Amino acid sequence: MPAAVIPITNSIAANVPEYSVEGSGPLLIYVAGLDGTGQLFFKQASSLAQSYRVVTFRSRDDNRFTYEDLTSDLAAIIRDFGEQQAIIVGESFGGTIALSFALAYPQMVARLVVVNSFPRFRNRFKIEMGVKLASGFPFRLLSPFRRAANCVGLFIDGVKKEDRRHFWKAIRTVSAEAYARRLQLISQFNVEDRLCEIQAPTILIAGDRDFLVPSAKEARSMAARMPNATVKLVEGAGHACLMGDRVSLAELLAE
Repeated sequence: MPAAVIPITNSIAANVPEYSVEGSGPLLIYVAGLDGTGQLFFKQASSLAQSYRVVTFRSRDDNRFTYEDLTSDLAAIIRDFGEQQAIIVGESFGGTIALSFALAYPQMVARLVVVNSFPRFRNRFKIEMGVKLASGFPFRLLSPFRRAANCVGLFIDGVKKEDRRHFWKAIRTVSAEAYARRLQLISQFNVEDRLCEIQAPTILIAGDRDFLVPSAKEARSMAARMPNATVKLVEGAGHACLMGDRVSLAELLAE
């Protein structure tokens, strides 16, 4: 079940996203995947909050945002806390934001955690078709296909019934425009040749049953190019591994 409701912090500073915070200690910011809601980190947040200030936030929902916008939002949150650095945890699409942030604001990354992500999406047909469908079809017509794909992922990771309810509730709040825009950004994303510039200590977490992204292969490939990266391969885990019971970020960060 999700932890107790975490109060929203309304920053008085301009251009700072609304965020939720739980716990105390070093600052840790979670960057959501394609859903962008920030609500699907609850399985990890409560244990992490015993050692960290865990921040979740909703990514931009308009259809004009860029990677520069998304990384500047992260920087704004860190500054709003009066901090110089934070641990950045990015999942899937959020991993591409985390990698972009590490390149744009290297001094602000205390540690980088990238979960089931990639430096570029290699299946060009798949991503370009996704962009066309998301941009050209009514969002409601795509819902059955998205639901089917999500069901497979949730099943692989053994996500419990009560947690699946929370997942579907969050997913229903995702706008068609934001979803399509995130797919567009993925189709344009390629930082593979710049991975060597990322100096921050990095953990690359990958499920070996991720059927959406070849995460294990991507994690090994990224680690080979990054000077301070380690790979954590999770056996039996899929793309939704942070909602299952096979991954504990709190334990991985403590190693």
